[in-house]
Amino acid sequence: MPFEKKFTAFSEEQIRSISKTYRDWQQTDSGYENKPEYSYCASLEEVKAKDYSLVPSKYIEFVNRDEYLDYDEKMKLLQSEFAELFHKEEASKQEVLMVFKELGYEIEL
Repeated sequence: MPFEKKFTAFSEEQIRSISKTYRDWQQTDSGYENKPEYSYCASLEEVKAKDYSLVPSKYIEFVNRDEYLDYDEKMKLLQSEFAELFHKEEASKQEVLMVFKELGYEIEL
């Protein structure tokens, strides 16, 4: 199986944001800040300590989004949302059955 490269197309807004970050990083008084999962300005000493590796995961901070998730609360919310969806589904089903019946093409379930 041949190797396929992953292709990511950026929107104009994303390109502007990335360009602004790069320009801000180049200027010392721009207010540039490291942003978790987006950018990090490593010092030469840090790069040396990591044997000159430029692998982003060695520098960029990743955020654990599940760390503070209240699963019980989330499951109750999902339970409520699914109950509502199932009620709407049943109402839609009954409406479709009625329309077919009125047209003389009753659907027997």
